[in-house]
Amino acid sequence: MNQDLGNAKLALVVDDSKMQRTVLGVLLKEEKYHVLCAENGAQAVSMYIKYQPDLVLMDINMPVMNGYEAARKIKTLTHENSLCPLIFITSMATDQAYIESIEAGGDGILVRPFSPEVFKAKIKSIQRISDLIIKNKALQQAQQKDVELAEQLMSGVIEARNFAQDKIGILKKAATLFSGDIQLTARCPNGDVNVLLGDFTGHGLRSSIGAIPLSETFRTMTKKGFTLVDIISQVNQQLHQLLPTDLFLAAAFVTVSSHENTVYIFNAGLPDAYIFDQSGGIKQRVPSQHPPIGVLPTLISDVSLSVISIEEADRVVLISDGILEARNPQGEMFDIERFERAATTGIVHGNITEAVLMSVNQFCQQMPQEDDISLIDIPCGGWQQPHVVNTPQVASEVNDTNSSIEAAWQWRLKLMGSRLSRVNPIPIAMNQIQEIEGNAEHWQNLLTILTELFVNSLDHGVLGLDSTMKSCADGFAEYFLEREQRLKSITDGFVEVNLSYYPLTSGGRIIIAISDSGNGFKVKNYNGIISQQQKDKAEHGLKLSGRGIHLVTQLCESLQYSERGNQVKATYVWQ
Repeated sequence: MNQDLGNAKLALVVDDSKMQRTVLGVLLKEEKYHVLCAENGAQAVSMYIKYQPDLVLMDINMPVMNGYEAARKIKTLTHENSLCPLIFITSMATDQAYIESIEAGGDGILVRPFSPEVFKAKIKSIQRISDLIIKNKALQQAQQKDVELAEQLMSGVIEARNFAQDKIGILKKAATLFSGDIQLTARCPNGDVNVLLGDFTGHGLRSSIGAIPLSETFRTMTKKGFTLVDIISQVNQQLHQLLPTDLFLAAAFVTVSSHENTVYIFNAGLPDAYIFDQSGGIKQRVPSQHPPIGVLPTLISDVSLSVISIEEADRVVLISDGILEARNPQGEMFDIERFERAATTGIVHGNITEAVLMSVNQFCQQMPQEDDISLIDIPCGGWQQPHVVNTPQVASEVNDTNSSIEAAWQWRLKLMGSRLSRVNPIPIAMNQIQEIEGNAEHWQNLLTILTELFVNSLDHGVLGLDSTMKSCADGFAEYFLEREQRLKSITDGFVEVNLSYYPLTSGGRIIIAISDSGNGFKVKNYNGIISQQQKDKAEHGLKLSGRGIHLVTQLCESLQYSERGNQVKATYVWQ
């Protein structure tokens, strides 16, 4: 619209008859239009380009360029975000005239003769439709901006904070601007890696409602050392309360534990999770064993993690159903066999994401994408992180410290009976420590010590599990399943955790005392102050079982068990 006209609407009248131009112009001015006139179709096209009117009235039979040809050119020039209704004015009251008018791009037709009242009613009707379409396009533009903002938030804030983006391969291809799939990775304090692939119902902006709370809960709980089951339970409860009933999350959760040579997988509604060996062979498929997250208020109690032994060169691959359900022009789905072949090829050539995406694209042959496509490729090795062990300088300062000095603070928690199966005290303890002393990198060592000592007391003390079950790689899976069964039936017993904090001139000291109601174990190898020789010995030739205590000996200044072995006292010192 001409900027000089302000908010008034502009009409272009095209007719080779001066009288008809005048009559139509008068009627339009009575409807508050500014009016421009053209004598033929070619002139009309030029004036349309220059003035961008809000309405065009077009005669059909004109010299130089007729109305049909002019209408076609004008419609090709109309911007997609604007609407200029075009009405043909004619004396030809035939079916063919109607058909050709519509095919040329006309939005309406008026057949002469007509009364001024009929003309004005037609103009009001067509303009009302035009106004509604303009409002709808404005709403679509606003929604598009919201979608773009959400996509920036997802990629720039949520997924940009993912851990190990250089090691974990991620394929993400949205069906619309905004993907309903979400990929999250985070490192646990003990060096394990947690990974989540989620697929919210549908795709587009609506499916992203739960993305922010999901990512924050996943990362925060991982950082604090909560177990994978704790994280899944909290996410499920949160999404069940937050999302509408028709919106939920199909998801696969994975923990890769290099020091245990084990992966833990929980599949809730996604296609099978895969474990491939280094040559691309499928070692195991983990099917969905639970409804999607957020459907039920709590997780199904008799469904547990899949625990699988792994080799250093193995890979865990997670996919969304958008890959399997991609269709070619014949309506065939990409499906499982094609995916497995593409993934194997990708492993052999060193890039699963590229191989799968190329295979899907070749199969679909430019067909419109119906659903979001996602894949996560997780290497099983190379995740162990070095721990900072105590140095002789730190130890000497501790020995010189007055042993009678009072602690700056103490913290105690005793869990009994069935609460041992429901409550993990370690994240609670770490949260208290960080609230009092602030965040610090060395708290990761302390979390490892607390976790190992507490798990020892619970597993071998209260539950009476035999650590020799873990003496071979496959033993971890058997051990974990037996542990889950015993936890579910626990009714008595206790584990008590006591922490005492002592500030030092160049660091601090925490004494950890944990006791349990179990029968204990032989402790002759673990009593007293741990010497550097013992630490060196513990660092080499470790078996699959007992590695946790060996690690604790490297991190602690001292480690002492009671004679029965159901009480342990550890001293952790840092600079």
